[in-house]
Amino acid sequence: MLGRVCVRAVLLALALCAAPATALPAHAEAQRARASVVHIPLPQDDGKLTPSTFQSAYPLLTLVYDTLLWRDAQGVPRPWLARSVTRSEDGRRLTIRLARGVRWHDGEPLTAEDVAFSYTLARAREHPRFSPQLRDMQSIEATGPHTVVIGLRRPSLGFLDQPLADLPIVPEHLWEGLGPRRLAPAGLPVGSGPYRLVAHQRDQGYRFEANPRYFLGRPTPATIRVPIIRDAASTFAALEEGGVDMVPVTPPAARRGALEGLGIETATGPSYLGTVLMFNVRRPPFDRVEARRAVARALDLERVAGAVGDIGGETAAVASQRGYLHPASRWAPGQRLHTFDEQAARRALRRLDLAPLRVLAADNDPVQLEAGRQVVLALRRAGAQAQLEQRSVEALDEAVGEGAAAPSFELAIWSAPPLASYDPDFLRAVFAAGAPLNRSGYASTRFERLAARVAASRNPRSRQAAVLDELRLLAREAPVVPLFFQDGVFGFRPAAHDGWIFVKGSGILDKRSFLTGRPARSRAGQADRSSSEGSDALPVGGFGLLALGLGAVAIGVLAWGSLRSRR
Repeated sequence: MLGRVCVRAVLLALALCAAPATALPAHAEAQRARASVVHIPLPQDDGKLTPSTFQSAYPLLTLVYDTLLWRDAQGVPRPWLARSVTRSEDGRRLTIRLARGVRWHDGEPLTAEDVAFSYTLARAREHPRFSPQLRDMQSIEATGPHTVVIGLRRPSLGFLDQPLADLPIVPEHLWEGLGPRRLAPAGLPVGSGPYRLVAHQRDQGYRFEANPRYFLGRPTPATIRVPIIRDAASTFAALEEGGVDMVPVTPPAARRGALEGLGIETATGPSYLGTVLMFNVRRPPFDRVEARRAVARALDLERVAGAVGDIGGETAAVASQRGYLHPASRWAPGQRLHTFDEQAARRALRRLDLAPLRVLAADNDPVQLEAGRQVVLALRRAGAQAQLEQRSVEALDEAVGEGAAAPSFELAIWSAPPLASYDPDFLRAVFAAGAPLNRSGYASTRFERLAARVAASRNPRSRQAAVLDELRLLAREAPVVPLFFQDGVFGFRPAAHDGWIFVKGSGILDKRSFLTGRPARSRAGQADRSSSEGSDALPVGGFGLLALGLGAVAIGVLAWGSLRSRR
């Protein structure tokens, strides 16, 4: 199930594209709300919130733990625990200098040894999110109290994003010596982040308290309470009634007018969580590429996105005409990759003479159910027999092969992980043979070669060309058909907290949202103006906390809306 959640939420959720990150309404610092407690709902309990045990709540995890880099409002990795990152001339050696004065919540200093230990541990213990990010790490060594040197097998430009901006650093003095059956130390987690987790009642919620010694300044608010509210209707009712102060999930269009009348504002921006039609390529008929192409040609993505957008009201659905990456991603191609040709699809489907097709979709997700309905209608218009089958979350997971189950589906509405749009090297985790998130069963030696080119590219231009070739291949061989991305819309109560920062691709639930206005903020402009393409030496000023708008980066994982009360 963990791999499933990393795809879906990856959740909660890049000198990227043309459009800038969405800025929330500006308020003078003196007028900025400073409530002592902010309430943020979570749709399910996520255990101890450690890097080895979490399943979906990565944004909450990153309140407790820090990473070496952290994505800014544009989604670009910037220094965080790292003061600077410098790449050698051949691109295979990274020298990381750490910020001084960082301490763990128990008062012990954070050192280079902790960083080396964290990366070594993550590589040794298989994890569906973090292990694929470390495949290019050849060595790691603490060469001084505040200096770490990482040796890479190849230049791996994506290493700055994943793992440097994604893998949490853990304290060696608490994690060393854990037995093979112990995933994390006993007790509540100890990190270096802006908040400490001080209470956890299973299936009831969490309480976080501000870290007064945080190296980037004490965060506000002083307390974050996270109640477990399992269904969307109750979540929005709690926002309307004042029980929670922010919802990291898109409000229904019908409720947005009422929310505005209650002093609730919304932040909107691109979400990198995508929706795809996934084929089971292990067995007939979709072990044949011509069958997959016939179905793909039958799909008018603009029509699908329009129907989904009607459900979300003003929440736009962006058709995935340019493939698996969000069009706002800096790595997205500038050309259309999907071809809609109903007549060609009709001829191919007639020739193939397929048995009636079943399209599976989760029964608790209106958007994905509508996507499945649109796929079925498109196939029928092209002359195929098709029907939509609604499955419970657990039944759908089993059908696509989560856990130890054998895949039994033909076609399924599934999610595309946000991390791929932040950095396309993550495509290997989804489409490489045997990869942890590969649910289609796709295997291609050509894809493996192209993925290696992406990882080994020495500069952004050559990497962009390799990514385009990779996306073209996926469009031709069609293990999935990317359908659409939905904008993220997040409701919040500015009277409780008005420092939300929207991080492109993920949203507003991000540690930056609780650090705006602190001393480090004065360095934000310097970090924003620097380009991640021109040099691999990241500026010291990159610690800055931007005054734009949110993020549940992980993901990014991961847009929180992808959880959809799944558990």
